[in-house]
Amino acid sequence: MNIDIKHKHSGHVIIIEGQAFKANDRGQWDLTDIWRTLKLPKAKGPGKWAGRKEAQRFIASQKMESSNGTGTWATKQASLRYAAWVSEGFEDMVYDAFEAILEMPEVALIVADKMRSMGNHHSAAIFERHVFNDRCDWKALKVPHKNTQKGLHAAVAKGNLTPARAAQLGLKAI
Repeated sequence: MNIDIKHKHSGHVIIIEGQAFKANDRGQWDLTDIWRTLKLPKAKGPGKWAGRKEAQRFIASQKMESSNGTGTWATKQASLRYAAWVSEGFEDMVYDAFEAILEMPEVALIVADKMRSMGNHHSAAIFERHVFNDRCDWKALKVPHKNTQKGLHAAVAKGNLTPARAAQLGLKAI
């Protein structure tokens, strides 16, 4: 019996400079295809990066595969590190491509819950704080303690937030 198990990122698509790139069944993106399609500098090809110490770490941890002739396949993490090696601007574009889905707060909170269920409690808490701060107009509230229970209590006390909205933003008790 042959069971075909696909990676959680299998088939995911990222858009970089209007070009779509799809992950393979193992949840990896073809860095060589990205490099060629976007016409990145020859000196910044994935093959050049594959010989560097950082890339070797990804190869050793099976987060990247460099195959002569078939491309360099990398996980999200390795793809982001490759992008950082290419340039800061390219890193920003690739990061934005991967994070585009998280612009929707309802999706972001689901992602934070998933992170927590995978044991990444600290990262989930940081992520939730970013979402929380992005959703709350702190300047309009004129409260000193953003992203805290104290700040939410102050916003409710001043009438800048309803108790229901404060609860949506994370207030534990009024």
